[in-house]
Amino acid sequence: MRMLYLRVSDVEPLERDPDVGATLFADGEPLDLGKAWHAVHFLLNGSAWGGSAPLFDAVLGGTPLGDPTSYEPVRFVAPAEVEAVAEALPEADELVPRFTHRALRQAEVYPDAQWDAPDALTAFVLPAYAHLVELFTDAAAAGDAVLITLDRS
Repeated sequence: MRMLYLRVSDVEPLERDPDVGATLFADGEPLDLGKAWHAVHFLLNGSAWGGSAPLFDAVLGGTPLGDPTSYEPVRFVAPAEVEAVAEALPEADELVPRFTHRALRQAEVYPDAQWDAPDALTAFVLPAYAHLVELFTDAAAAGDAVLITLDRS
């Protein structure tokens, strides 16, 4: 499973047809957090699945678009929420003390096998986090929305 992100400057097509979100991912060049997404969420929120805005919105938040019965719908983070996320994201060095291999395993953070690697934080999680911060910071500066989806392929 990989978490994908896509900046969207023109939200009008999404307002007319929420299913356009899937097409935008197929035609665009999304940011791929790979399998680090769940660890990033955990480090930001202190929970594998919980949290509160605006940090929850960075990984698991957003408003589902299109078919609500789909297994993993495209989620929409509005420009105002993108700005709030960008402002709330801490510096990467603030995440370091929150990381322990044991805590991630106990919380059943995906992918479980990754947390045995001694460099899981520095080689896996923090690089993905840097890309996420850049995406939200740039999107906020441009007034863009962000689409998020989980790719199970």
